[in-house]
Amino acid sequence: MDLGYCERLSRLTGPARSDPYVIELSMCDPPRFGFGPDPRIMESITREGLEQGYPSVNKELVAGIKERTKAFTGVSVDDCDVVVTNGCGGAFGVLSIAMNGWPVGIETPFYLPTYEYFRRTTRLWYARCLPSLDWSLDFDCLRKELEQRDSPGALFLVSPSNPTGHLHSESDWRKIVDIAGEFSQVIIADEVYDEMSFVPYTSLLQVAKDVPIIYMHGFSKIWRAPEIRLGYMILHDPDERATGLFNEIGTVAALGLGVNPISQTIAVRLLKEDRYYRKRQFDQIRNHRDTLVSAILNSSNLHTVPAGGATYQMIETPWNDWDVCTRLLQEHRTLVTPGSVHDPNLGHKYVRAVFLNSTENLKRFIDHLDELGKLMPSA
Repeated sequence: MDLGYCERLSRLTGPARSDPYVIELSMCDPPRFGFGPDPRIMESITREGLEQGYPSVNKELVAGIKERTKAFTGVSVDDCDVVVTNGCGGAFGVLSIAMNGWPVGIETPFYLPTYEYFRRTTRLWYARCLPSLDWSLDFDCLRKELEQRDSPGALFLVSPSNPTGHLHSESDWRKIVDIAGEFSQVIIADEVYDEMSFVPYTSLLQVAKDVPIIYMHGFSKIWRAPEIRLGYMILHDPDERATGLFNEIGTVAALGLGVNPISQTIAVRLLKEDRYYRKRQFDQIRNHRDTLVSAILNSSNLHTVPAGGATYQMIETPWNDWDVCTRLLQEHRTLVTPGSVHDPNLGHKYVRAVFLNSTENLKRFIDHLDELGKLMPSA
């Protein structure tokens, strides 16, 4: 089965991404599509006064992260450790080393780097989100999975989700927290798209109670600055139930040589970005989503559950996902991702599209997808 960053996916996406004429609907890189931070922030950065040599963690950055988290979630994390990493990929690397040998349940359809890091070091299993439940968790299946395990472990969840755009509701978060507490699970919650939500948003921190939480975030999506490669984790454990694991995370993180001081300085400024400037960009992204969903729902061949947040739309078709993606690229120079690379149980009738590209290209993509349907056999 082709999962994650498999060779087959590399053959599909690699050459296409170097073609300037390809309509790119597979990559979430906001600045590439005109969604970037307030340019006044970047213009204000100079190298003057920056730390030389291997950098330490910028104390102003840590304080700003805690302040922003409290402002957005209403939860004080003043007593929590903040681990600053080289992007979210750096955070995954730290976690995969620190959790070596742990049983880890990752939400499916999964974010590809999660799978790639954890499959190499942990005892990976799947917490299934189903299209029949509008991409919500199958709690009966989750409970059965945990009943089979005889040791503490972790659950990795993303909200809003890459690749489905699903948001966990407050009621679902509460169920997850109750189950995690019952089965001694640490929850890893990736909320990197939190402000980019199109329905009411609740952070896991708001309902976590005494369950240990590894809260992940970064500057590539909400602050639209992937080039600075800066992510962070907040280790929230009010009852000190996961002290051993959290100490190990800190030890592994300290093995690195630090995060670029320019990146840290930029991140400090980004935390103070005008929220109305940011919201205007998110409103545009929502308009892109609405355009794509409207085109899908006007098709006689396609179905979707509108994304509740992030930049991803999972589209159900009657055809094989790899055939669809290959033909879209060959015949219409349009790049989307096969849904089956995100989930071993999903089957082959979903494709994932990123809706950052222009509304004209999004509508053209659906037109081409419908045209292909007239020529392709059902899966």
